[in-house]
Order: sequence, then structure tokens, then C-alpha cells
Amino acid sequence: MADADAKSETEQDTSGMNVEELQLQLTSAQSLAKERLDLLMRCRADLDNVMKRSAREKEDNVKYASEKLVSKLLPVLDSLDVAAKHDEGSKMLYMQLLDILSGEGLMSIEAKGMKFDPYRHEALFQVETKELEEGVVAEEIQKGYIFNSHVIRFSKVAVAKR
Repeated sequence: MADADAKSETEQDTSGMNVEELQLQLTSAQSLAKERLDLLMRCRADLDNVMKRSAREKEDNVKYASEKLVSKLLPVLDSLDVAAKHDEGSKMLYMQLLDILSGEGLMSIEAKGMKFDPYRHEALFQVETKELEEGVVAEEIQKGYIFNSHVIRFSKVAVAKR
């Protein structure tokens, strides 16, 4: 009888639960811990995605922050380009402004003699010619520009036809 009393005491803890009840609680606690760990991992992944997206947006904002200003300066650049053909001082100003804007990410679009590209060129009219192949830019009316790999002004061109 002493053995039976000792056995029944080991099967019960201090709160009076038996082994099966404790195993059920342990299984339940493990299941809850697994659910919470999965939730934590998903939240961590979501946070990482938000951080990456935020960093990309910040980088894009910095990259394109001056696009509006550069776009407003293009007519000034055009005027200096025209004046530079007649005046050495204007040529120096044109080159200085172009260097500054190039440093910010501005690049002119090659047009004359190039195959017409609707993603870079805007065709204003066609010119009949035998010197150029059909579909090649015969004349550049207004220079186009790319700012940080984004077209901010299309080249206005005349396209050759036979």
C-alpha cells in the first residue's frame, strides 16, 4: 500500500494534475508557441519588406528630387545653346550649365542619324531624302534629355522617308 501511495503521488504534481493532463497542457503550450513563432517570423518578414520598400522610395526621392528643377532649366539650356553658336561667352555659360546638370544625371538624347525610337524621339514631320534610310532621324528640331535614365523631354525630330 505504501508503494501504491508513492506511485499515486508521482503521477500527480503539486496542483493535483495527472500526467495526461500535464502532457495535454504541454502539447497545447507547444502548439501556441509554434503559432506565435510563425506569427513573429511573418511580422519580421513584413517589417523587412517595409524597410526595403522605404529605402527604395527614399533613394528614388533623392534621385529624382531635382528633376523638376532640371526640367525648368531646359529652356535656359536651349537658349544658351543657340547663343553659344554666336558668342564665346555664351558658349562658356552653356558648357558650365551643361556640366552642372550632367553631374546631376542629365544626358542629351542622340537623335540625328539614329533610327527613330518612339521612346526617345517625337516625330514632328517626315522629310523625303535619298541620302538616309527610311525611319532614320534626318533632323533634330529640339534636343531631348534623359534624367537619371528617365526621359524628361523627347527629342523633336524630322524622320527620313523615301
